[in-house]
Amino acid sequence: MKKSNNITRTSLPFPHHQKMSRLFIFLNIIFVLIANTTSLTEHNLKPKPKPNTFVIPVFKDTRSGLYYTNVTVGKPPVVANLVVDVRGSALWFECDTVGYNSTTSTPVPCGYMSPSSAYVAPKLPVRARIACRGYFEGMMNMLPAGTLGILGLGNSSTSFVSSLVSSYKIPFKVSLCLPSKPGNNPGSVYIGGSPKRKDLTGLLVSTPLISNRETKEHGEDYNYFIDVKSIEVNGKRLSFDHDLLKNKRGHWGRTKIKNVIPYTLLEAYIYKALVRAFSEKTKKRKAVYPFTDCFSYKSFGEKSLLGKETPVISLVLGEGAKWDIYGPNSLVKVNKNVVCLAFQEADEFESLFPIEIGGYQMEDNLVEFDLEASKFSFTSSLLRHNTSCSPQ
Repeated sequence: MKKSNNITRTSLPFPHHQKMSRLFIFLNIIFVLIANTTSLTEHNLKPKPKPNTFVIPVFKDTRSGLYYTNVTVGKPPVVANLVVDVRGSALWFECDTVGYNSTTSTPVPCGYMSPSSAYVAPKLPVRARIACRGYFEGMMNMLPAGTLGILGLGNSSTSFVSSLVSSYKIPFKVSLCLPSKPGNNPGSVYIGGSPKRKDLTGLLVSTPLISNRETKEHGEDYNYFIDVKSIEVNGKRLSFDHDLLKNKRGHWGRTKIKNVIPYTLLEAYIYKALVRAFSEKTKKRKAVYPFTDCFSYKSFGEKSLLGKETPVISLVLGEGAKWDIYGPNSLVKVNKNVVCLAFQEADEFESLFPIEIGGYQMEDNLVEFDLEASKFSFTSSLLRHNTSCSPQ
C-alpha cells in the first residue's frame, strides 16, 4: 500500500452548517500490524491470528508544528490527512471537502455516536466510530492547511483506540513517538502494545496517570493528566508558588498532555521563573515570533543542544519520577546565532491548567499511556541514546 506523506496546501472550502453523521463505513488506514506468530499463507486453512499491536505512521507538518497521518475511507475510497490528537475524543473528518459519498454510510440523527463497520489494512474487520465535521465545527480553523480532521486517541468510548480495544480485545495502551523532522521517516503511534525496538529497552520511566474530577464534571475525562510536583533546572528547584500545581477554585492544578499545541504552555509565574533560570548564564537576544524569550546560540556552546552548556529542565512527577527535557526539546534554533525558549506563557483567561505539555517537548521521546495499569511512561530524549523516533 502506498503511503503519502505530503500535505497539499490549498484553501479548503468548508461549509458552515452541517449536522454530524453517524457512518457505517469501510475504513482503510495505513497500519503495520504486529502479531507474535508466524505468517500464514493463503492456502493455510487455519484462522489468521488477531494482531496485538497496531502501528500508525505519523508525519510532522512544519508550518503548524502538528502531526498527521493518512486515512482512506469509504467505498469508493477517498484519502484524508488527519491530525493525530492524543487527547482527541473521536475520529472525525471533513466529509464534503473530499467528496465523501460512500455506499456503505448511513447518516443518523445528530447528538449520538453509533458504531460503524470498518476495515483496517490488510482487510481486518474492526468496529469504529467516525463522525463528519458538523459536530466539531469550531475546530476546523485550528487544523493545518490540507488536513481534514482528527484521529482521536483519547480516553473516550468514542475514540479510535476504544474501537480497536473493543474489536481485538487488546489493552487500552497508546504509545506515541513523534518525529522531529518532516520527510519520509515518520514517527509512530502504537495501539495495544509497546514498540518492539531493542534500542528502547530499559529506557522507560513511569508515573501514575491521574484523573481530574473537575474535567470529568465538564465532560473532558478523555484527556490524559500527570501530577507535576515541581520543576528543576540543572537540579535546582524553580522558585514560584507551588500551590499553582494544586487544584483550587477556578484553577485545575493538573498537567495535561496535549500534542495538538506546538509548545508547552506554562502559567505566567511558572514561565517567568523558567526564563529567569535560563537567563542566569546566557545572553538575551531580540525575540523572534512566536517566541518571547531568545538567547545567543553561543551561550550554549554552538555545537549541540545536547551539550553540557544547555540547561536540563526536569519535571518532578508523582512517585519520584523525573521527565528530563534536554536542549533539542527546550530550545528552537531560529537562525545560526539565536535560539529561543520553546515554552510559552499561557493566557490567564483561556487556560485552566498550570502546565499543558505540547508536541515539541515530546519529539524524539517515547511516551506511553497505559489505561490498564493507570500509568504514564516516558524515555526523555532518545537522541541521547543515538536513536530517535524516526530511525533509519
